[in-house]
Amino acid sequence: MERFNFVFVVAGLGCFALAFVIQAVLPMAQYSGVEVVTMEQLSQDVPYQFEQLAEDYPTEFAAAFPDADFPTMPEKFAEALKTGKGSYVAEACWHCHTQQIRRRDPNKPNEVSGVGGDIQRWASDTASESIPAEYFNEMNYPHLFGTRRVGPDLFRESGRHSNDWHLAHFWNPRETSPYSVMPSYRWFFDDDQGLIPNKRGLSIVAYMQWLGSWHTQFAPTKYDNLPDVTFFDETDYPEVLIEVDDGGDEYGDDAYGDAEEDY
Repeated sequence: MERFNFVFVVAGLGCFALAFVIQAVLPMAQYSGVEVVTMEQLSQDVPYQFEQLAEDYPTEFAAAFPDADFPTMPEKFAEALKTGKGSYVAEACWHCHTQQIRRRDPNKPNEVSGVGGDIQRWASDTASESIPAEYFNEMNYPHLFGTRRVGPDLFRESGRHSNDWHLAHFWNPRETSPYSVMPSYRWFFDDDQGLIPNKRGLSIVAYMQWLGSWHTQFAPTKYDNLPDVTFFDETDYPEVLIEVDDGGDEYGDDAYGDAEEDY
């Protein structure tokens, strides 16, 4: 029995060591000679949206990034990117959003719309899937490829929406995307109306606007050659009873007849 336990422990440690080598040591060795853009280098190109945040929210911006002026703007932008990505990771945004543009596989079209992949949906201006060079910078280490496409891919999000749109989306996603299943992130604000973004709120917007900022031209989202889809009229939705104080429903006890028994 003791010999079995010893073998079991050694095998477990061996598997752990092998996994560490394959998933950590080998990737590090593989990319050790790759030139990576540093944070200092990439922060020199400040997107106009970051400066717009300073103009639109001067009090909040000054509190989040003290002594920010034109000469120090790259330094503050780098700080915002680090904070924004930290919030993106901490809030598990990468569970539902990917950062990897795919090319459509013509042999596997989307079953509903006939359109698959990301280029046709929100990267039609680039006509190109993600390439390795886009990831060779300090902000994309580690890469946040994501796990599921519950929400749209964000790798080329920059410029597709305004700063105010992003802030409204974080405050209440359904105000901007009525069918969104994304939760609200009201701790990105210091008030109860979503008008005063704090440092995390400003930073994650800066991060969103940085993703894809290396592309200078953007086209609106478009769908080509979509099949005709019959949208449900409101009368086609299941009827829902609304309880009132007297124990009946809004339309009377017999309004639905046998429908109640079906439920």
